[in-house]
Amino acid sequence: MQHRGSLVSTSLVLALVACGCPASPATTTEATDTQASTSSSSSGTSSSTDAPTSTSSGADPSSTTTPTGATGDSSTGEPAAMTIYDVQQGKFAQNTVVTIKGVVVTSPIHVKAGKGTVFVEEVAGGEYSGIALELGEDVLAALDAPPGSVVDFTGTYSEFFGNSQIAVLAPGDITVVGTDAVPAPAVVLAADVSTGGAKAENYEGVLVQIEDALVTKLVDVGLFEVEGGARVSDFFLFDLGLSPKPKAGQIYASITGPLLTSYDELQIAPRSLDDLDDGGGDTTTGDTGTTGDTGTTGDTTTGDSTTGEPPEGIYAIQQGGYNIGDVVILEGVVATTGLTYKKDGFFVQDPAGGPYSGLFVFIKKGAIVVTPGDVLTIAGTYEEYFDLSELVVPDVASIEKTGTAPVPAPALVAAADIGTGGPKSEQYESVLVKVEGVKVSAPVDGNNEFIVDGVLRVDDQFFAPANWPKPAIGASYTAITGPLAFSAANFKLAPRSANDLVK
Repeated sequence: MQHRGSLVSTSLVLALVACGCPASPATTTEATDTQASTSSSSSGTSSSTDAPTSTSSGADPSSTTTPTGATGDSSTGEPAAMTIYDVQQGKFAQNTVVTIKGVVVTSPIHVKAGKGTVFVEEVAGGEYSGIALELGEDVLAALDAPPGSVVDFTGTYSEFFGNSQIAVLAPGDITVVGTDAVPAPAVVLAADVSTGGAKAENYEGVLVQIEDALVTKLVDVGLFEVEGGARVSDFFLFDLGLSPKPKAGQIYASITGPLLTSYDELQIAPRSLDDLDDGGGDTTTGDTGTTGDTGTTGDTTTGDSTTGEPPEGIYAIQQGGYNIGDVVILEGVVATTGLTYKKDGFFVQDPAGGPYSGLFVFIKKGAIVVTPGDVLTIAGTYEEYFDLSELVVPDVASIEKTGTAPVPAPALVAAADIGTGGPKSEQYESVLVKVEGVKVSAPVDGNNEFIVDGVLRVDDQFFAPANWPKPAIGASYTAITGPLAFSAANFKLAPRSANDLVK
């Protein structure tokens, strides 16, 4: 156990304060990380609903299925009414103009750049009953439709990165015709409405509720994840200045809100703090090591499950115990690598090792020599860069060498467990690991990576291009060792030298 504050030099703290708590720069990962990402008005949460004009993938545009809404009367020959159910079940091609009547507004209007997003739902509720309306500037200026308003509207259906939405652009295209009770939220399992969940598509746009939600990870500012993989965003709360900052381990009795799609990712969007019911179930006791002001943290221990003590240091960072932008001082951590080939950072680990014990340290500027086994005290800002947890240091003055120690032994893991989507990939992010008896299943690609056992990428993060091996398909390795890096949406094993690639 490292002792709080005893090794922290004044120069480290002053250097960090002077940095102004910077955001992670793009040079931490490869150029392939520059995929499209557009921020919503929340600080760090993106939302597809801010741009209704795209006609990217959605319902089959070749479909000629005739809409069969529930209100049609076959006995009189009247045409069936269009419904949200029809839209969400793919009965209309994109860019179809639809007219839907008698639906209930279930959310406040989220405003960005003079335009608005509001969710509406069929009175009967249930699966496929909700959708986002994108309101043009003129519509937004003229519309007064709080939750509970019953509206008729005409608009154009489209999909934007998986989000079904209907654009209403003229004030006369939406009318408030009455009021009604907001449909009760559908109680669902967190796993079912997570991205890729069994019922994610069914409940897109619908008011949902998850119960006994255990916070497992702070993903980004205003975005956190709960057990089961469901994510919760401040899409509406940011407008109110109420972005939540839960701690890992906190339990909400229930979380309620429309299920929105943000760039192919499902998120529950609470409409007010009443939708975040803590129910007195906050399990975070004692000092979690998060201050955000003084920059001091606790000892770098894993936490004591017998006493309920929360994790600290690297373990706390990797398990969501800090908010993005918090100032953190890590004491007594051990370097497991030297600098990357780009000279922009290195990996450290708690001496106790194990899951959640590793972290990448990004250096904004300055030259430094780091050797595996260096014991370090590091002052920096916790950031997430494309889901890679980092400690960002402003310059080398924020890193102090206090001794040397053995490098923690690599954790022996299966390639399938730590490849992208593997059951142990998150917990071993940035931890020194080893896989044994693997075979090359895909040759070196344009990113200078090869794949072993069909699931695990092996990356050249510590190699000059000329020195990186180019094994043939079927080549065997007795063992490959290195930290488990993350970039371009993939987990990657990063050997530190040729000695880590044992044939």
